[in-house]
Amino acid sequence: MPNPPDWRRFVDHVASIPERVYEHWVAGVGWDNVTQFGAEYGWNGVPWCAIFEWCMFHDVGMDAIVPKTAAVAELMSWAQAHGQWSEYPSVGALTIFGADVHTEIVMGFDADSVYTKGGNSIQAGATDNGQGNGVWSHQHARRDPYVTGYLAPRFPDGVCPPTADPADPRGGAAVASWRWTAPVAAPAFVEETVLAYLPPIPAGADTDVPVEPAGTETAPAGGARNGPMWLCVSAQGADGNVAVSMRRSGGAGGWGAPVEHPVGVASGKLVLTLPTDGSVDVVRLHPTVPLQGYVTGRQPV
Repeated sequence: MPNPPDWRRFVDHVASIPERVYEHWVAGVGWDNVTQFGAEYGWNGVPWCAIFEWCMFHDVGMDAIVPKTAAVAELMSWAQAHGQWSEYPSVGALTIFGADVHTEIVMGFDADSVYTKGGNSIQAGATDNGQGNGVWSHQHARRDPYVTGYLAPRFPDGVCPPTADPADPRGGAAVASWRWTAPVAAPAFVEETVLAYLPPIPAGADTDVPVEPAGTETAPAGGARNGPMWLCVSAQGADGNVAVSMRRSGGAGGWGAPVEHPVGVASGKLVLTLPTDGSVDVVRLHPTVPLQGYVTGRQPV
């Protein structure tokens, strides 16, 4: 699987940060602004919404593409001075609220809303007299005057993230919407197991072995048998050969040319690897000696 683009690595990391309170309550004072993010940044006990964002870039080795500042107004002025200011949301951009009041990271957008996640914020629907106390996700109207604009960073690999900007200088085409969703995990399989035993395979005749249902690693919904599959045969009583042909795409793709394989009593089983793309539905065996066989594969966990 190819490596994800830098913008995706960044927002995946932001998404992985648990949403909860990170500060400590001090009687008579309130929330103390002391967090693990302030410790990472090197300045604690101060408003930390911009600090949180720098930490997110730092965690994935991209802190060089944004300024190290705790001041929201400096994020905006830096973006404007470096040609990275936009009135449109893009994934991974830094949303500036109230010009210098607050900032959060864009995790998605559509025609009407921008979806963000940020530090030194409060849970949606909660109130804390404007202090902020943790990391939380929010939804905002894109055209709310409180949404001032966005710092749209240039990611190191040069790939433009999903953007609403019809003239994004990073080169990406505008899209109508994008929302973060968790990456799809590769299917998990138990170790090799016997899926089906075959009846005795006679010498001197064609025996067709169906390999349906043809589920695959990339399309496990194809059937109960998933992932890599092997056809295992062994000679019975004497050494010989077996011609193997494979039929693709339910016959529409035709039969492949027969391939000869030696089989021997002493050499044990012959293992024939079947394609993992689900294209083969029948294997034809034509042995010169009787065979026994079975199909093995990996079932989903």
